[in-house]
Amino acid sequence: MSQQAPIADLSYRNYDGPKTLKTARWWVITLSGLRVSFKKKGLWIMFGVSSLSYLFMLFMMFTQSFTQGMGDDMLGGFREQLVGTYSNAFWPLMIALLVGSGSIAADNRANALQVYLAKPLSKRDYLIGKWLYIFMIIFAVYFLPLLVVVLYRAFDAGFVDFIRSDGRVFAVLPLLAGLPAALHASVLVGISAWNKTPWIVGVIYAGVYFFSSIFALVLSSAIDSTSAVTDSTLQHLSIEGVISGVAQNLLGAAPGGIARALSQSTVPAATPLLLIAAVLIIGGILAARARIRAVEVVQG
Repeated sequence: MSQQAPIADLSYRNYDGPKTLKTARWWVITLSGLRVSFKKKGLWIMFGVSSLSYLFMLFMMFTQSFTQGMGDDMLGGFREQLVGTYSNAFWPLMIALLVGSGSIAADNRANALQVYLAKPLSKRDYLIGKWLYIFMIIFAVYFLPLLVVVLYRAFDAGFVDFIRSDGRVFAVLPLLAGLPAALHASVLVGISAWNKTPWIVGVIYAGVYFFSSIFALVLSSAIDSTSAVTDSTLQHLSIEGVISGVAQNLLGAAPGGIARALSQSTVPAATPLLLIAAVLIIGGILAARARIRAVEVVQG
C-alpha cells in the first residue's frame, strides 16, 4: 500500500516570494485611491466651492489695484488677506472626509487586506499608498488656489517688487499645502484602520475636529491671560487652529480680510502648535500601522 501524502494546508499564508519587482510598490495603492477618488463628483463640487474664497480674494485684490490700496487699513496687506482666506478650512476638511474615510475601513469591511498583503506588498507599502493618495488630493486642494492667487499678485505688483515685499510666500507655499494634507491624511488613516464603516470614520474625525476647536475657545476663555500671544496660542490649540497658527508663523502675518475687520488678532507661538501637529501626524501613522494585518488575530 502506497503511503498517502499529507493534505496541504490551503489556509491563508503570507507571500514568501520576491519583493524586488518594483521599487515603489506603494504607488499601485496610491493610483488606485486616486482613481476611485477622482470618480466622485462630490470631490470636484467641493473643490469648486472651497476655491470660491480665493476667487473673492482675487476680486478684492483687483478692486484694490484701482483704489490704490484704500482698503489695506481694514483688510490688511497681501499676506494678511492670504492667511485669512487660507484659514477657511471647512471645505478642505469635507474633501478629506470624502476621500479618506474609507481608505482602510472599506478594505477592512471587504476583507481586502488578505488580498493586498498576499501579494508582494508589505504593511509599509500598503500604508504609504493609502496615506499618500489622501495627502496628494488635499495638497492639491490647498496648493492650486494658493498658487493662482500668489501668481496674480506677483504679476500685478511686478515680480521684483513682489519678491522684495512678499517673496517668502513662494518659499512657504509647499509647507502651507503640505501641513493640512499631512494632518488630515495621518489622522484619517489612523482612525480608518480601526474601523470597518467609512461613515463612522467621518463622524469620529469630524467630531474630534470640531470638539477641539470648541475646547480651545473654552480654554482660552477660562485662562484669563494678559499676554496677547498666549491668549492667541490657547485659541489655536485645535486641529483647525494648528493649521491656521502655523501658517501665520510661516507668513509672518495675522489673518486679514473679514477676520481682520471683525477683530484684531495676534500671531500665536509656533512651538506648541508644531508639537501638536507632530503628535497627530506620527500618532495617526503609528495607530494605522499597529492595526494593519492580513488576518484577524484572536487573543484569548
